[in-house]
Amino acid sequence: MNSLEIEIHNLFQENPSIDYVSQELLSKYEKNETLSSLEVQGLSHFLIHTGHYDLLQKFYIKCLKQKKISQLPLGFIAELITKNQIIINEQVAAFFEYIIKIQPDEETSLQMPRLRQYSAEIAKKHSNIKNIFQTERTELKAKMILQLTKNRQLQMLDQEKSVLDQLISLFPNDIEVGLLRQDQLERKADEILSRFSSKKNLSKPKASSYDSNPETIKLNSDIENNLRLLSDKLFIESPDQLYNLSILTYQFDFFELTLEILEKTPESHSRNWLKAEVLYDSGRHLDLLKLIETLEQSSEALPDDTHGAVYLKALAYYGLGQKDLALRLLHSLARSVPFYRSTEALIYEWTHV
Repeated sequence: MNSLEIEIHNLFQENPSIDYVSQELLSKYEKNETLSSLEVQGLSHFLIHTGHYDLLQKFYIKCLKQKKISQLPLGFIAELITKNQIIINEQVAAFFEYIIKIQPDEETSLQMPRLRQYSAEIAKKHSNIKNIFQTERTELKAKMILQLTKNRQLQMLDQEKSVLDQLISLFPNDIEVGLLRQDQLERKADEILSRFSSKKNLSKPKASSYDSNPETIKLNSDIENNLRLLSDKLFIESPDQLYNLSILTYQFDFFELTLEILEKTPESHSRNWLKAEVLYDSGRHLDLLKLIETLEQSSEALPDDTHGAVYLKALAYYGLGQKDLALRLLHSLARSVPFYRSTEALIYEWTHV
């Protein structure tokens, strides 16, 4: 509560009459040798709100005659003119334009639509301030989301929550902030489920039918080494071909080599989702969940990626022993997209295990 509000409160305690309070305030402020712009604005707002336009008009005239104010509060004067139904003719408009020029820092004029209607200068200034405000808010949001992402990557959970709470407070209706909040709730639920899981039943890599054959094992080793040398060469000479090579190594079930190649492959939508498939096939389910989380937040995510993310999440959770959660995910996917990949078969298989 500022000093003017305290004075008004105290005066109402003495006498609840609005007329009494208004007269007492004016009497006090008229005795001051100088008045600050905040004092003038506060008193103007009170007198307009209580309907004492005549008192405010007299107050301005006295202040101008005695040179008690350094700036005319144009916004309130415009409101006075409006309340008194005075037509703004060319002469009145010229007066306002002149005052605006000699008072470039005066702010009350920007808040009055009536002034913006006839003053292009005020309308432009008001528009610029709005644009600056919106730009600053956009930059602030981007900066805070960047900090949120860093805190998340560094697993600084308290700091992440603090930044997210600030975002929600500053941008309560923002869709992007709402999605970040939803993502945090989902991850928290996932972490709780993982914490209560006592077994980490990681899937084993695909078993080759000839693994036990020494000659075949040596042949596979030679092929893998040659493919690794080829990937090193392509990385230098033709990195755009690495993705095709990663598909080849994946078909040979060289999962670790495929992941190595994908790390060197230029970032792309296909590359990222192939990596997700390889992580599942190699039994790295926790790494798969982290990758899916990143892919879901990507600006390059496609509408159909949601289905793939849910499907792979279900596989990963099942691999981690979270059968119930995995089934719930598959059932939700089956309702949205019937017969997506092996959804129906997996539901039947997992239900009867």
